[in-house]
This record gives sequence, structure tokens and C-alpha cells, in this order.
Amino acid sequence: MRDFLRLAVLAPIPAGLVPDRAADFGLIALLSNANVYCGHLENIVTAGTNSTLTAPQCRRRVLRLTSGASGDFTITLPATAAIIAAMGPTVVTDGTFGFWWSILNDATTHTGTLTAGDASTTITGTATIATDVRRDYFVMVTAAGTLTYFNIGSATK
Repeated sequence: MRDFLRLAVLAPIPAGLVPDRAADFGLIALLSNANVYCGHLENIVTAGTNSTLTAPQCRRRVLRLTSGASGDFTITLPATAAIIAAMGPTVVTDGTFGFWWSILNDATTHTGTLTAGDASTTITGTATIATDVRRDYFVMVTAAGTLTYFNIGSATK
């Protein structure tokens, strides 16, 4: 029974890798963090003049904001600790991990502005997202408790 519960039986190790205890922990880390690297689209209906995001939404690759805003609105990120926790227990926090993230302001007829949820998140570059525009960011975990959203451009629909 003990041999059956070995990681190589439960999650086959790819050809060419030599299974040992250190490799098992690396594979477990990959398995627990694999969804952070997957792309995902989430539709969010805006309302009023503020749309507050949740930590799981911040893991998505593309957020599509749809109608509902009553005027120009803010897009408020959650607390930095919550965003990092949503990335999984094995996310690298030494400044070497980051991912591409986009917000599409689709048919709201109002401009959205990305704002930090607390002082541990920094947004560099343009934070406004006009209607029918997609703004791209590179999100980097710059330290154990800090995030930086780097504006890397935009595209018009």
C-alpha cells in the first residue's frame, strides 16, 4: 500500500525526470500552483461608480467589465495579502514571479480607473481604461507582501 501512495503512482512523473524526494516536493508545488499559470476570462457587471474585485478575480488573466456603471468608476483591487494568498501556497515572492493580466472595459460607456486596495500594491503607468479599451498589465510579486502592476500597453476594440 505504501508504494501505491507514492507520488509517482498518483501523478506520473514525466519521462526523463528521476523521481526522488526533492523532485516529489517540486512536483507537488507545481501541481498546487498550476492554475495560477492558466488563462481565464471572467465577466464582471459594473455597478455605480466603484467595482471592487475579489482576490480570485485577480488571478484571472482577463477581466471583462460590462454595462452597469452610472458614471466614471474605480476598479478597486482587494488587499495585497489576499491577492497573493489566492495565487497559491507556492507562489514565489522574491521578485522573480509575475504574470500578464488584462482588463477589458467593454460597453460600459464610462472610463474605469484601476486603484490599489492598500499601500502594499503599486500601479505604475496609466491606470485609466476608456470604454472599449483593453489595458494590459504585468503583475509582479516584488516581495513577500508587495505587488506591482506595470502598465504594458492597451488595445482598442
